[in-house]
Amino acid sequence: MKHSLASLAAALLLAGCAAMDKNQCQYANWYAIGLEDGGQGRTLDRLGERRRACAEHGVQPDGERYAAGRNEGLKSFCTYDRGYRLGAAGNAYYGVCPEPAASDFVAGYRRGKEIHDLGKRLNEVNADIKQTKAGLSEPGVSPRTRGQLAERLEDLSREAAQLEQQLARAQSRR
Repeated sequence: MKHSLASLAAALLLAGCAAMDKNQCQYANWYAIGLEDGGQGRTLDRLGERRRACAEHGVQPDGERYAAGRNEGLKSFCTYDRGYRLGAAGNAYYGVCPEPAASDFVAGYRRGKEIHDLGKRLNEVNADIKQTKAGLSEPGVSPRTRGQLAERLEDLSREAAQLEQQLARAQSRR
């Protein structure tokens, strides 16, 4: 029991990086590593990285145990809420979720990504507003340039207001 708990703890620590030493490869709990990778939404490429790392030590990972653990881990990853959080953070989704869970996950991801993209655009517009205001306050700006900057400031302010409304609507639909 003590040995299997230690193996599980070591495996979970190893799950964060694909580089593994000989001892880690020999005593790895491949199910636990797959469980962690699936729970993080990692692709099967991760097993390939681990396979290459362990091949240097003459050890072959147990791909069947790894896949079983990864499939179980994907169950906790492939949810609407996880998709939403991934999208809202602006992270990419690599299509790891199997059907039917993929539908819910992707719906959440799209909603989160929409919110992320609206927030990002709003930040860009607010930065442009700040820069345009700074240009308006500079001494020696010609009347023509001042008029163009004022017009740009109005357009940016309207866009910012629209983005704020869209963002509020999108957040309320979560």
